[in-house]
Amino acid sequence: MAQAPPGQGDQCIFCQLIENPDQLMLVGETENFYAWLEFPEPRAEGQVNVVPKEHVESVLDLPPAEYSEYMTLVREAMVRAKEGIGADGVTTAIHVDQSGGQMMDHAYIQVIPRFEDDENAGTPVSAIFPKDEELQDEELLAEVQEQMQSVDISFGEPVTPHPEAEKQAQKARGESVEKGEEEQQSSGDEESDDKDDYRGGSIEWG
Repeated sequence: MAQAPPGQGDQCIFCQLIENPDQLMLVGETENFYAWLEFPEPRAEGQVNVVPKEHVESVLDLPPAEYSEYMTLVREAMVRAKEGIGADGVTTAIHVDQSGGQMMDHAYIQVIPRFEDDENAGTPVSAIFPKDEELQDEELLAEVQEQMQSVDISFGEPVTPHPEAEKQAQKARGESVEKGEEEQQSSGDEESDDKDDYRGGSIEWG
């Protein structure tokens, strides 16, 4: 996991908490991340902070494998909010840099349970960022699209797709898919069902 230079994380509040994890009210943990209840100033019942165990300044500093691990724990916290305390919804906040609302130099993701009887229940992101008609200009949108697409992105680690996911992608592109012995014995009707599953259903990994 990416780390800050020596000494940079010494006075970090999260690092101080993580040094003594017994004081944390944990609701989940993986090899590289903790999920704990916000204290002493929760904004909602069951609010959770999901935080790297090592001092990482931004979620953008994480390699792909650890980012995936991170998101898995975030999802787990969301499920615990829904099924554990009966939350009617969940808001998840990822802050990057000070302008993005990040309040400390240690990456974190907030999982905030929402309830129908909350004063701000149902408040969408659009309430925080009101509509700006100038941003709807098509020429401006095209320029922004070009600028964002021009960024050469490499996360340093190739992500190999699951074999079944690759087969489904090939089918969607109209490419021929090499079949195994068991698949070759299947009927054409089953192949049609597979296509229907790809369009509208979920894929179950064996």
